[in-house]
Amino acid sequence: MATRARGRPAQSAISDEALLDAVLQSFGENGYDGASVREIARRLEVSHNLIPQRFGSKENLWYAAVDHGFGRLISDLKREAQTLGSDELLILRGLISSFIEINAQHPSLLQIINQEASQPGPRLDYLFDTYIKPVRDFGEAWLTRLAEEGRIRPVSVSLLYFLMTHGAGGLFALPALTKRLGKGVKNKSNLSVQEEAQSAVDIFFDGMLPR
Repeated sequence: MATRARGRPAQSAISDEALLDAVLQSFGENGYDGASVREIARRLEVSHNLIPQRFGSKENLWYAAVDHGFGRLISDLKREAQTLGSDELLILRGLISSFIEINAQHPSLLQIINQEASQPGPRLDYLFDTYIKPVRDFGEAWLTRLAEEGRIRPVSVSLLYFLMTHGAGGLFALPALTKRLGKGVKNKSNLSVQEEAQSAVDIFFDGMLPR
């Protein structure tokens, strides 16, 4: 029986999840134009033909990676919501905290949004129509309901989104700036990340609660 030479792992041994995680990281760090499929393959030690064979063009690869990343985020948040009880205000608080923590572990999605949101284009259209707008609409209905019940002050859902993604999320999505500011979150423990997320949520909710 022939044996495979040492070096590159068997092509079938590389899961789509591992490939797409590496793709997300590359698009997040380098942007669409700067990301190289050949470099991703080199990093994973697989043939440079493997990724095109599985996903087709670079454009198709971007969409597959984004769907993979957002799909995981949504699944994680749904699973977390099931543990938060039935009080809508406490659920909202818990989900915001979880959103920040999850993006601390997988900052590529926020980095990709930062990359694509600087100018209009079909990739931003896809991100907005498929993932951002549905969350915005759902959150707006939720915040309106809580405000009408007198449990929070009237809050702009767009402002809250920016505070979550580009405020607290920026701590993880912009590592070079974070390091210059003396935070170094990337090297912190999970407990430290949780503390950072909780601090951000405390600030959000202190401003949202009725005075």
